Amino acid sequence: MVTCARLSSVAVLCAALFSAQAAQAQSGPANYQPRRADVVAAAPGRPLALAGSGAPERTVVDVLRSRGRQDATLATLHLVDTRGGRAGARHLRFEQTVDGLPVYGAYAKAAFDRSGAMVNLIDQLAPVPTAALAPARIGADQALRAALARLHPDASADLRVAAARGTTTTFVGGAFFHESPTVTAVAVPLSDGSMTRGWLVETWTQRSNLLHHTLVGGDGSILHVEKRTANDSYNIFPVSPAKGPQAVVPGPGVAGNAQSPVGWLSVSAAQTNVNIVGNNVHAYLDTDHNNRADGGGTPVATGDFLAMANLAQSPTTATNKAVSVQNLFYLNNVIHDILYSHGFNEAAGNFQADNFGNGGAGRDAVNAEGQDGGGTDNANFATPPDGRKPRMQMFLFTGAGPTHEVVITSPKSATYGAKGAEFGAPLDTTGLTGAIAAGPPTDGCTAMSGVIGKIALVDRGNCDFTAKALNAQRAGATGLIVANNTGGTTTGTMGGTNRKVTIPAVMISQNDGAALRKLAAPVGTMRLKAVQPLQIDGGLDSDVVFHEYGHGLTWRMIGGMSGPLAGAIGEGASDGVAMLVNGDDSMGEYASSSAAGIRRNLYSGYSRTYSAVIGAEVHDDGEIYAAVVWRLIELFGPARRSELFTYYVDAMNFIPQTPSYEQMRDGMLQAVATGSKPDDRCTIWAAFAQFGIGVGASGVANADGSVTIVESFATPGGC
Repeated sequence: MVTCARLSSVAVLCAALFSAQAAQAQSGPANYQPRRADVVAAAPGRPLALAGSGAPERTVVDVLRSRGRQDATLATLHLVDTRGGRAGARHLRFEQTVDGLPVYGAYAKAAFDRSGAMVNLIDQLAPVPTAALAPARIGADQALRAALARLHPDASADLRVAAARGTTTTFVGGAFFHESPTVTAVAVPLSDGSMTRGWLVETWTQRSNLLHHTLVGGDGSILHVEKRTANDSYNIFPVSPAKGPQAVVPGPGVAGNAQSPVGWLSVSAAQTNVNIVGNNVHAYLDTDHNNRADGGGTPVATGDFLAMANLAQSPTTATNKAVSVQNLFYLNNVIHDILYSHGFNEAAGNFQADNFGNGGAGRDAVNAEGQDGGGTDNANFATPPDGRKPRMQMFLFTGAGPTHEVVITSPKSATYGAKGAEFGAPLDTTGLTGAIAAGPPTDGCTAMSGVIGKIALVDRGNCDFTAKALNAQRAGATGLIVANNTGGTTTGTMGGTNRKVTIPAVMISQNDGAALRKLAAPVGTMRLKAVQPLQIDGGLDSDVVFHEYGHGLTWRMIGGMSGPLAGAIGEGASDGVAMLVNGDDSMGEYASSSAAGIRRNLYSGYSRTYSAVIGAEVHDDGEIYAAVVWRLIELFGPARRSELFTYYVDAMNFIPQTPSYEQMRDGMLQAVATGSKPDDRCTIWAAFAQFGIGVGASGVANADGSVTIVESFATPGGC
């Protein structure tokens, strides 16, 4: 999502993940605890297994056995994917099956270099119990009901069985869902080393684009929730209207190119100026938010999409709608082709309808919805497994200027510009009047006091906006004002989703917050402004589009990207994709109506380090990883940015799912080690160490959702 001038994705907003270290420290009943993967990288010249030591599958088993894996565990392995990689590498992925059931979250990945030597191993296997798994006490329908009760308690769903195939049951679901809910029987490894039967429930909502994987125990308990929410010519904004005017650029035509061999545009589809179909993306308007292409539009038979924008008018004019879709189609194809050239191809799980026999599942071009009517100041990208279409939703942004205001009537007259929240009750032009109280705590991140019957005033920071609103509401507040903690005069739209929040909320600037706090017993009204600023189309800002597509890259190539650490990395890595393409250190200048962009600071000269990662807000914490990427861009220089981009993508072959910051670093180091320029190793170390992710640094996600960070600015010997 793009919130408070932030980019995020359905892919990365999630429930807390638990580390193995925290699991071992816990007492009480056994439950599901994702453990940290064991990653073993070969030292230069010292492979984990020599070439010619046997078939790769057998070599992986032998190395796992030498590292203490029992034969009973190894007997459950089966190879699910093998593909080629950069520089002649070969990557193998194994999963586990116990009692005929896939083991949730258990896998192993191995990499072999061009000579056939094994150079990397990721081990996240689960020990196998000797006894057969006890039967689940609930069925698939009850598991689905349990998941819906947690995620969508107000949903109206049709839970009749539609089909059953193997261990998966598909339910009808109804109009609430984008795709029919599925429930798959799985084996669940527990924190005490045992294993039980459970259910993996997938739900994907139609309107809000929320894609969840919910792990339900055999007794109906919720064990884990993962949120997984990118000859023709185009008149487009190559970067954004903030960086230059429209330009007519050619597509690859029907002859295509190396990345899109049949071109971008489908010659078999009926194209219109607001509904454009291709092999990599289907871009269309969805202003009514029904997740289908809006009707109307003008047929385009020539392959030329040349509508000219008028940015002095609303983006909802007919011409500007056409500009929105042609721009969104173009940018999705551009980032597809760029990432393809750096290794995100069919075998790596990219997004294409036809994979041309090059591996992967196909049938999964991006559905890109322009001017989506589901909200404002936002964007998201939901990434299902390979072979199913992801969905990108691009919303309209508020534009420059406040949408709301806080009007103080006592003890003096004052008016502060504000922006409303995406959650809670909406405000009208009459608004909410009352006494304003800055009850403790200042940040509103724990239980509040002193705000009963009043509008609560808190500072931004240290927890999600919805958490602040709930704390204020539970303390009896009638509304919430959040004062920005950065930027002086800037505000932003507060993002988040929580149906329990029923009070209205707005954000004012840092300076106005300081002024309001100085007033004795202030009284005022928070309300919607009668005249709204001109909206801005997020689909015209390539930073926003490339960021969202970046979530699809990490979810497909790495795997799980949720939790306080991995979720933050996902945000930073998506900023990294946009920066590697556009080559500048600010994000979303056009969408945010700010030359400084949407982050707290520019990435050039960024001062925060690893210890600033506190597990409270993934966008803020993700800035530290994005700052590393920008420093790498500076160190490699313009002439070698493409090489860095290849390292960046290739590294994801060596990174375990739900990674830490130092595992991202180690993946980059492994990508360098398997390339032709191992001297780049010290450059990688220098960038990470500058931000505290040096030798000995570590980050752990704790059971309570907090994180434990040990930072280090050291580089290894020889660097």
